[in-house]
Amino acid sequence: MQNYPNSFDTATEQALKEHVMFGGPWRGPLIVRGEGVYCYDRDGKAYLDFESQAWSLALGFGNKEVMNAAFEQAQFLYHMKGGLNTFPRLKLVDKILSLVPDGFDRVSFEPSGSIANEAAMKIAMINQPDARYFISLYHAFHGNTLATSAAGWHATKAKGTYGGGKKYIGFMQNFVRVPNPYCYRCPYGKECGSCDYLCARELRNTIQYGVSGPVAAVILEPVQGSGGQIPCPPGYLARVREICDEFGTLLIFDEMQTGFGRCGTMFAMDHFGVVPDIFTIGKAMGNGFPIAGTVINKKLKGFQDGTDDNFTFCNNPMAQAAALKTIEIMLRDKVPENARAMGEVLTKGLTELQQKYPVLGDIRGPGLHIGVEIVKDPETKEPDAALAAAIYENGLANGVIMGLAGSSPM
Repeated sequence: MQNYPNSFDTATEQALKEHVMFGGPWRGPLIVRGEGVYCYDRDGKAYLDFESQAWSLALGFGNKEVMNAAFEQAQFLYHMKGGLNTFPRLKLVDKILSLVPDGFDRVSFEPSGSIANEAAMKIAMINQPDARYFISLYHAFHGNTLATSAAGWHATKAKGTYGGGKKYIGFMQNFVRVPNPYCYRCPYGKECGSCDYLCARELRNTIQYGVSGPVAAVILEPVQGSGGQIPCPPGYLARVREICDEFGTLLIFDEMQTGFGRCGTMFAMDHFGVVPDIFTIGKAMGNGFPIAGTVINKKLKGFQDGTDDNFTFCNNPMAQAAALKTIEIMLRDKVPENARAMGEVLTKGLTELQQKYPVLGDIRGPGLHIGVEIVKDPETKEPDAALAAAIYENGLANGVIMGLAGSSPM
């Protein structure tokens, strides 16, 4: 085996794994390098990465241009605390604001998506000082910090038993959940397009009747990712926008997974044609370098002092330089457009496979934000989480890394 940096034998690997706390099952081998769409384990086996490492490597492993931009920056400055500015930080703010609809005028940077979503919630509370509640959707996933766990499905009984988030129940009193627009499994038994957005009406009823006092914000993913790759149907987000405006409630889009090309547009808001008050970005923005951000409308108050939202690693020049180069490449090489075109090809192929394998119960996009729901029977739509897990494991054994998402009970 090639002597990779910090490498050691398999016996040491197994022993050391016992000392690493990781909030989930160990899935897969020890990976030593990556190039393009492939990564390689310690034995040299190649894996085609369909998941882009939690949807973060939009330009693939080891992109030389991104690495060179980060390393060039590192020769001059690779760490700076939040209160001091840098060229890449200011340039990245300017670049992000040039990509978004008019009205957004400030960006804060955070070290991860969960923290960026918490920052969005903080902004909502600054601007809605009398509000203490947020509304999120069934099957939502917004992170694993205390506040964002409270917003997600993994604190509920969605899988038939309570998820891990229930451990932190003492911090989960500020979220009210409403039905998501899950057209394949409509909670009202309606066909998509014939329901007059009953789920949005339920959101409106909840704001009016189901919450004590004003709602700080509605937070949602335009396409739910870890909850099962569930897209909002056409028209739903526009209706939600109207409801939020009616009640003076802010609207937050969590664009961690949908942002930077995956939906076939730079952001999901471009695909759906609906503009929120606040949105969060990360993952693909840095092509693997840890960086996330919160973008707010000019009508809102922002963070007002050094204790509002300040972290040791919120201002990383290397990550900012990597993000600048990533965005430059995305625009130059038309990555969002390519995602839209390749998404059509992949969706067409999967739909053809569905005729032969009816366990592929539903295939949904948009772009390359593709989800395939596995069912026991296409008529009853009974979920088959065990088969989905087996497909994942079989893919891994054959050198394909897929994402395993959703909250169906085993």
